[in-house]
Amino acid sequence: MPQSEDLFSYAEQRMNQRFLAGEREEAALIEQVAKTVIVDRLVPPHMMSFATDYETGLVDLRYGSIRDDGHNHYVTLHPHAFRQLCEKVSFPAAYANHLRAGGSDEHLGAEKQWKQELLAHNLNALYHQPAWEERSGAPQRFLHRIVGDELRGFLSRRFARHMASAPLLRAFVDACRHAGARPISATSSPVRLQLQCLLPHVFEAYPQECVCVGCALANSDFGAGRLTVKSTIWRVSNGTSAVIDEAFSKVHVGSIIDESDLELSDSTAQKEVIAQRGLITDVVTQLLQEKTVNRLLQMLRAAHDLQIPWSKLKGRLSAVLSKSDLTWMQEAADTGAGIVDLPSISYTPEGERIPNAYWAAAALSAIAAKTEDADRKLDLQQEAGKLLSTAA
Repeated sequence: MPQSEDLFSYAEQRMNQRFLAGEREEAALIEQVAKTVIVDRLVPPHMMSFATDYETGLVDLRYGSIRDDGHNHYVTLHPHAFRQLCEKVSFPAAYANHLRAGGSDEHLGAEKQWKQELLAHNLNALYHQPAWEERSGAPQRFLHRIVGDELRGFLSRRFARHMASAPLLRAFVDACRHAGARPISATSSPVRLQLQCLLPHVFEAYPQECVCVGCALANSDFGAGRLTVKSTIWRVSNGTSAVIDEAFSKVHVGSIIDESDLELSDSTAQKEVIAQRGLITDVVTQLLQEKTVNRLLQMLRAAHDLQIPWSKLKGRLSAVLSKSDLTWMQEAADTGAGIVDLPSISYTPEGERIPNAYWAAAALSAIAAKTEDADRKLDLQQEAGKLLSTAA
């Protein structure tokens, strides 16, 4: 990092370079969302049949209805939908994943086959045996959200499908543009997305530590997270992010869906979009106003002053970090050897190194930046924001 006289000019150059990349990422995200066609089906459990696909070595889901070509319609299971299916019938996740992983090793032979068949048998027994009924006594049905031939969401009939990513994303982009914020980063997986936009200004969180601040929208059309709009910070030195302050959060729960509701009228859809656009615009305006930015900067300074012993920090992060990531972070805390672009660490009165909340959040954001798993990246950025919020 340059000396103080060149600090802000260097930071602004880095910021503007990142904006160019952010604009490309935003455009790609908008295009991806526009091209994603979701087919919704309301399916009773007895119409669901799990079976092994011996070409892929994985269990898929087959429906009772017959297609025009005379074959049963089937879908593959995205890991998120598979997790939802298991959670609904309290099928232990560790055991379910153990059986499912048996199909990924070509050398398992017969074991590969029986593990998948056992998984299919368990799911069929769990979904076919209980008397699935609504409170009214009517047969229960679940909302299946399908993209292509893949089931990406297995949800209740109360899932609010109309809080869709496409119109909400456009509302967020428009609100950010109106406030002068520009895109810095877009992240997406098949079941989840996030767009971050920043004000085109550089702030000094504390001496020699430059950040940009803004807001981020996250959403899932498949029940992999709530619709949220939060504050976000971006460290200039290494280009990592944390999302903080859940200013707006809405669970995807609406009125019960009936078969007739799967074809939503244009007027009803427009009303839903208008209502959500107004809420998002209000929240973005609030998060980008001067007093909110100043409060956020005060929190960052407090986080830099808040010391957290490694033993306590390790206990907090053990649930979200792998052993190798924890080892890297501990070495960074203990010695700082080979660690580049992390903020300054704190010291005890005896001169021993001790993490502070700001340092820990930056380290967590650095781990997030390295991962290729989009869902894990978003989770780690949120955990980094929670660490910063401990100083609020």
